[in-house]
Amino acid sequence: MQLHGQVALITGAGRGIGKAIALRFAREGADVAVVDLNGEWAQTTAIEVTALGRRAFARTTDVSDYDQVQATVREAVAALGRLDILVNNAGIGKAQPFLQITKENWERHLHVHLFGSFYCAQAAAREMAQRHYGRIINIASVAGLMGPIDLAPYGVAKAGIIGLTRAAALDLADYGITVNAIAPGPIDTELLRTWPEEALRERAQHLPIARLGRVEEIAHAALFLASPESGFINGTVLVVDGGSVAAGAYMVEKYRRRKAAS
Repeated sequence: MQLHGQVALITGAGRGIGKAIALRFAREGADVAVVDLNGEWAQTTAIEVTALGRRAFARTTDVSDYDQVQATVREAVAALGRLDILVNNAGIGKAQPFLQITKENWERHLHVHLFGSFYCAQAAAREMAQRHYGRIINIASVAGLMGPIDLAPYGVAKAGIIGLTRAAALDLADYGITVNAIAPGPIDTELLRTWPEEALRERAQHLPIARLGRVEEIAHAALFLASPESGFINGTVLVVDGGSVAAGAYMVEKYRRRKAAS
């Protein structure tokens, strides 16, 4: 059990990628602080963590609120005794063409993704620094590495998270804390499942590996970066996207050939 005796705090852990990470960490021996804006989702995940034989702490928190984050980290440490791992996963996504992006949509993306990741990382790092050990994992996105269509606020916020990861990795290394990011491609989550079925099948064909990613695959990457054995990996962005970023514009030709052969 790679995380035996450790405590992890995971934001946005009520469902999707965050929930998958919480359950994977619990299976690997970690006690888990489950944080989500939806309290019912958080509680459900916490119950599943305890069913795996681990302790759980559930908290309803808006990560964009500085005071709420401070209270959540403080209460999680009080309940579970320590904090070894933070996964900044909480996020939102609302598509709007660039010329129609509202002030509210722009600011909300930055506040939840970027401000929230910083607030949580700083509060968690202050706890970790006392024991000279910690793992911080930020969930970015391939949208932070390439220009997304109709998702400028999301892409900008995720690019900011990548910048935050690198800056924090340098500053926190002296305290025994590593900071890394995961950049998922299209993952089969509840949010993506709002698309029509045909659109999902077509989207998968635009990936070198002709399928959507699974939440368990992101959880596996998070476990790798959270493990004690990953102590020499710091400030990196682990892209988990089926090869999309690597393919770049060449994926257009690969997709054309697939369509012609079908």
